[in-house]
Amino acid sequence: MEPSLPELLLSGAKLMLIGMGIVYLFLALLVWIIGMTHKLLNRYTPEPGPARSSLGLGEAEEDEVVAVIGAALHRYRHP
Repeated sequence: MEPSLPELLLSGAKLMLIGMGIVYLFLALLVWIIGMTHKLLNRYTPEPGPARSSLGLGEAEEDEVVAVIGAALHRYRHP
């Protein structure tokens, strides 16, 4: 015999609630794992030091590099 409409709706609602519960538990577990990873990484990574120039140039040389890059961009945009 074929199940009636109320039985089908009840079965569908149960399945929906079980599925939503599983997804909620998975997402809660994922958030917890990400939080623990964040705490673990912060514990074992050193504090960042002062920012240094990646080129290893003096301040005057850096200003010159910035000026050259600016001139190149201007030349590229306005041929």
